[in-house]
Amino acid sequence: MTEAIESGDRRKRAELIAEEIESRIVDAGWPIGQIIGSETSLIDEFEVSRGVLREAVRLLEHHSTAYMRRGPGGGLVVTAPEAGAVRRAAALYLRYRRADVNTLVEARRVLELNCLDLVAQRIRDPQVVTRLGRVLDAEVGATKAAGSTRYLRGFHLELASLSGNPAIGLFAEILMELQSDFTDEPRRAPTDQAALAKDANASHRAHRAIYRALIEGDPDRARSAMSKHLTAISTWTAEHAYHLE
Repeated sequence: MTEAIESGDRRKRAELIAEEIESRIVDAGWPIGQIIGSETSLIDEFEVSRGVLREAVRLLEHHSTAYMRRGPGGGLVVTAPEAGAVRRAAALYLRYRRADVNTLVEARRVLELNCLDLVAQRIRDPQVVTRLGRVLDAEVGATKAAGSTRYLRGFHLELASLSGNPAIGLFAEILMELQSDFTDEPRRAPTDQAALAKDANASHRAHRAIYRALIEGDPDRARSAMSKHLTAISTWTAEHAYHLE
C-alpha cells in the first residue's frame, strides 16, 4: 500500500514539473531548439530524484513539448508540438462519444466553409495563391494514379492551414481525418479502378472551380462550388461508410 502511495506521489510530482516547464516554454514564446537545462541542473532545481524528472520528461515528450538530448551539450530541448497527436486524441474521443458519420459531415461542412471564407479574405496574398496552385498541380499527376482518392484531401487541408485561424483549421483537419476513418479503404473491399479515377477527376475539377472563383475575387461562387463539392463528399461517405466499433 505504501509503495502504491509513493508511486502515485511520484507521478503527481512529475506531472507538476512537466506543467511548470510547459508554462515556462509558453511564457518564453515557445523557443524551438532552446535548451532549458541539463538533466542534472533540472534535478537540482526541482529537488527531485532522477526517476521523477525522467517521468516528467516522458510526459513532455509525449506532448511533443520538449525532449532530452543526451551527450555533451545535451539537455532538455524545446520542440514544436505535433498537430497529428492532437488530431488522433480528438478522433479517439469522438469515437468514444459514438459520433456517427452524419454528425461528422455536418460539422465538417460548417468548418470548411468558414475556412474558405477566411482564405477568400487573404486571397491577395501571393503565398496563398501559390500554395493552393501547388496543391492543384500535384493533383494532376495524382489523379492518374490508381488505388485511392485519399490524397485529394490535400486541397482541403491546405485551405484549413491557410485560413489564418489555427483553431478552425485544426478542428477541420480532425473531422476530415475521422471522416476518412469511416471509409478507410484498406478495410473495405477493393473498389473498381475506373470508379476511383472518376471520383478523383470529379474532385480535382471541383477544387479547380473553387480555386478559380477565389483568385477571380468571387467568394460567393467559391462558396457555392465548395458547398456542392462537400455535398458530393457527404453522399460518397454515406454510401461507403461503415460503423466504427
